[in-house]
Amino acid sequence: MTETADAQRGFDIRAFTRTAVGSHADTLPLEEFAERPLTARTVRTLAYLRDVERSTMHHMRDVLVTPSHKDARLTAFLATWAFEKYWIADAFDRIVGAHPAPVRAERGVIGRALHRVDETRDRLAPIGTAIAANLIGEDVIATHVTRGTIDEYWTQEVYRAIADAEARPELTELLATFADVRSRHRVFFEDEAVRRLAETEGARRLTRAMLSHRFLPTGMRDEPSAETRHVFRSLFPDARSRGRIARIDRRIDALPGVGGLRVMQRAAQRFGAAA
Repeated sequence: MTETADAQRGFDIRAFTRTAVGSHADTLPLEEFAERPLTARTVRTLAYLRDVERSTMHHMRDVLVTPSHKDARLTAFLATWAFEKYWIADAFDRIVGAHPAPVRAERGVIGRALHRVDETRDRLAPIGTAIAANLIGEDVIATHVTRGTIDEYWTQEVYRAIADAEARPELTELLATFADVRSRHRVFFEDEAVRRLAETEGARRLTRAMLSHRFLPTGMRDEPSAETRHVFRSLFPDARSRGRIARIDRRIDALPGVGGLRVMQRAAQRFGAAA
């Protein structure tokens, strides 16, 4: 694909890869946080976001064993996407490290046992994923880019909720920087999701099935349920929160063929948040 043709698709992959955003270390206001720490609740939430961001490589592995790896444009995007998300995770880690270790819920006995089962299944999952996805064909790519789109809708609202809850200008500015980095991720995923969902009934059917089955944004399923509950309850506790959750669902509804599922409202209700 030529550079002109790529740009005409609505997103310039070459420009994206050439201008990838790396480390944020030099711009982090760690001294301000050391002098006036963030609340324990916010630090715990940032630790959660760090861990979710760190799941990116795990998720990308699962994506690239499907027919997605045949799409050079998508794989080029994902490489830079993962790079930028790595450095956002690094920034969260540095901020968390500037505070006392947050109190985080541990998995109980049953949770640890289930986690070991999940780890075993995780080692085998790419084989089954590859076989099933390649039998399905390219329609499965629509599920990946739709998931990526929803991840960005969710993250945008989470950043806003953290900024409102903490009301610290230096944190608000930092989250705005991360949101700006991720805005290009959203544009790519959204353009691809709209195009692929509009193309085939199979893509819409697969994607609706994914979203109907207790959907959570990428990486959240790997975290202890108590930590996910903390994020939902602390960031989305009231009527204003209901507006934010509903806004995500309205944006999902605007994607071809996947409306009416109340994806994030159902997730919020499962974890005891206002929805």
